[in-house]
Amino acid sequence: MHPRTPSTMQHLFDRYCGFHRVAPDGTVHETFTRHITVAPDVSERVPEVLDALVGSGRIAVFFDTNTRRVAGDALLATLDSAGRAFTTFLLEPRDGEDIVVCDEARIDDVEAMLTTDTFVHAIAVGSGTINDLVKMASFRRDLAYSAVGTAPSMNGYTSSIAAILSDGIKTTQPCRAPLAVFADPEVMAEAPYRMIASGLGDLYSKPVSNADWRLSHRLLGSFHSDIVMEIVEAGSALLDGVAPRLPSRDRDAVARLTGAIMLSGLAMQAAGTSGPASGGEHLVSNYIDMTAHAWDQTHDFHGCQVAVGTVTTSRLYEEVRALDPATIDVDALVARHQPWPEYADVLRERFGDLSDAVLSHAEKGYPSRDELRGRLETLVANWDDVMNDVGTTLRTSDDLRAELVSAECPVTFPELDVDRDRALAAVRWSKDIRARYTILHLAAELGVLDDFAVRWVDAQF
Repeated sequence: MHPRTPSTMQHLFDRYCGFHRVAPDGTVHETFTRHITVAPDVSERVPEVLDALVGSGRIAVFFDTNTRRVAGDALLATLDSAGRAFTTFLLEPRDGEDIVVCDEARIDDVEAMLTTDTFVHAIAVGSGTINDLVKMASFRRDLAYSAVGTAPSMNGYTSSIAAILSDGIKTTQPCRAPLAVFADPEVMAEAPYRMIASGLGDLYSKPVSNADWRLSHRLLGSFHSDIVMEIVEAGSALLDGVAPRLPSRDRDAVARLTGAIMLSGLAMQAAGTSGPASGGEHLVSNYIDMTAHAWDQTHDFHGCQVAVGTVTTSRLYEEVRALDPATIDVDALVARHQPWPEYADVLRERFGDLSDAVLSHAEKGYPSRDELRGRLETLVANWDDVMNDVGTTLRTSDDLRAELVSAECPVTFPELDVDRDRALAAVRWSKDIRARYTILHLAAELGVLDDFAVRWVDAQF
């Protein structure tokens, strides 16, 4: 056990870092991350861990102005005391930007920085954007990297994907996960509170994202893994009783939130997909991000938007599961299903100058009439079994709402400063920005999504 790290949490890190297990069907589940520590004064651990994992050599250290102040300077002092050679890189917003953005141009910039010397390792000091930039740039340079967290704002620290703005759309692209991750609860707890609430919001998506993962498996035959769910459930257990303790910045609660964030990313590594952690609720958030960047509209932290999407899709699950399968007219639903060329025209009208980027994703997930018929007939014939299966991970929307509210996390669109029309579009249209099958897709195929969206959104305004 590392000093002052809760024993149960460290036991879980040690179990699932460097994880390798073969499923009965031969699927290999493994994680690249070899070390995680969540403990006070964690920067003191960095030289020892890097000596063991990467040996000697120069390290590239990246941060922005804020993350240098809260964690970077302490890290540099520790590296200097240990005799480690390093070069620092300060990432600042470009002209016309308020914040550092993770897009292809900025990734190219970070890649260029990594060519200025012979580096054996890179370290990202920061949360979402800084981590994603260094993660992807290091991957493209075939250089391992580690992360020093500064806010428990999202579950991407340990994931093997990076969130990148591409052609106006927030995409998730595969890359290599960090070799090690370090987080000090004292630092994490002093992050802007909205970022702490965002981390909880991101993690509270699991009941619905896991239901979507099961739903896709049952109706489309897509990949699902009980081995991965073991990691997901271990992380979820760390969150018991955490939500109401976060507004006071309780250190143990923040440490547990941080630990759950780390395990969520490890689950994505082991799955080889973000499916265990990202379903329809994330599409709602991604739609808000997409329209914010493209059309200069408002947005919030990723996890806060996810929280609103989670309460939304949880309630949608309740309505869909309450349907009587005997009333589902498969013939009528198939007849009203537009052929792809017609639907593509609808998407062009909806998404305007974003439509080219959206169409490539939407077409991959858009079924033919024969495919839709087969899907719906399978669903109706096995309704109780499928709905009971997806229900194993679901929680009631009221319970999720109450716990998120106790953590002062937003649960409605007005709390995100998203207006009625945009909120309505997010619920109705976000399904088309990714090919991954979710409850939003099923509700649309059953002809109930639009009515739900209007009732749900109007009740908030």
